[in-house]
Amino acid sequence: MTVATRPPPRARYAARRDAILSAACKVFIDQGVSGFTLAAVAKRMDLHPVSLTYYFKRKEDLAAECMRLTLSRFDAMLEEAEREETAQARLRAFVGAYFETRRGIVLGEAPRLLPFGEITQIGAPGDEELVEAYRALRQRLARLLRPSDAPWLTGPRRYMLAHLIIDQLCWSDTWIAGYEIADFGRVAEKISDVMINGLAAPGRTRPDRPLLDLGAPPAQNDEVTRERFLVAATEIINREGYRGASVDKISAYLNVTKGSFYHHNTDKDELARACFERTFDLIDEAKTRGRSEASGWERLWLISASLTAHQTSGERGRMLRHFALSAMPGELRRSISGRFQQIANAFSGIIADGIADGSIRPADPLLSAHLVMAMFNSVLLLEHWGEDATVETVMSAYVRPALMGFFTPE
Repeated sequence: MTVATRPPPRARYAARRDAILSAACKVFIDQGVSGFTLAAVAKRMDLHPVSLTYYFKRKEDLAAECMRLTLSRFDAMLEEAEREETAQARLRAFVGAYFETRRGIVLGEAPRLLPFGEITQIGAPGDEELVEAYRALRQRLARLLRPSDAPWLTGPRRYMLAHLIIDQLCWSDTWIAGYEIADFGRVAEKISDVMINGLAAPGRTRPDRPLLDLGAPPAQNDEVTRERFLVAATEIINREGYRGASVDKISAYLNVTKGSFYHHNTDKDELARACFERTFDLIDEAKTRGRSEASGWERLWLISASLTAHQTSGERGRMLRHFALSAMPGELRRSISGRFQQIANAFSGIIADGIADGSIRPADPLLSAHLVMAMFNSVLLLEHWGEDATVETVMSAYVRPALMGFFTPE
């Protein structure tokens, strides 16, 4: 009779630790940094919280280790891509490795990847280890994009494109469930194609159009209005995540009392939904005002470039970043995710129209739409582009390569 042998203690420790990390990653994604606790992880594993402290003494230690795991997996993707000889081949390999990683996640072979939106909120105050590691990741990806024959693609521009690539790939959290695992390879190929070659048809140039001013101009007085609450809540959710944006913090941002908050708003959930509705209204305004452009390419440029300018300047209140969805209550998250999908379908229609009229090169319309949405949603504030940066800087160094191809000459 064969007697089953127990794994050695070190192997059991490693297996349990991996299981804790996998469960913790799910809790982090569902609850955000502010809702992340050892008790929540233990409950997901049907364990007593004290048993987790043998592996991780504090919730901050466990959250940080989850983020290190995500960063190390991106490093592994880069290591695989760095074997290729050209920048274009390296980018294709990196995108392919990312969707191969997503395949393993769907199959249950690996824990989920954490979003980077709340990375500054993890760990002890003043601890810059994870932020520095994330910065190093983007620098490494920027080096991956360094071509041998494109002097205009400078280091700072490549660094901003690295930020864009990571956000475009992480945006897949909102739509990857709509694809079968067998299609992930095709998805990676189609996304790589748009990143490298852009969407403009051969011979098309950047449209010479004034950008649209979207949303209401900022008020010129100190009156506390619903709009000011929406702008303030959006800023704090973008910075600290949904659970980190408390009623107290939103009120303090506007220097008002909690009583004033509840005078203008029902509760935080209602305000968060309204922030997303305001975001959707801005996108709808851009689509409506850009509808009269002569071709699909001109419509796509004007709408998406105007939204990017609005998001980077912040003068009229930014849009909510997509990662704010991760810690929202389930019903609210599903409702907003559905609205994002409707908007993606609308942009897909603009791209399909451009392919039909010959102004946009043949590409997968829906996947291209997701890349465009990530572009304008994720752009950094203008102050992060450098002391002398203007909206035109963002148009030429970010929007143009995103829509016309990363390696397309100026």
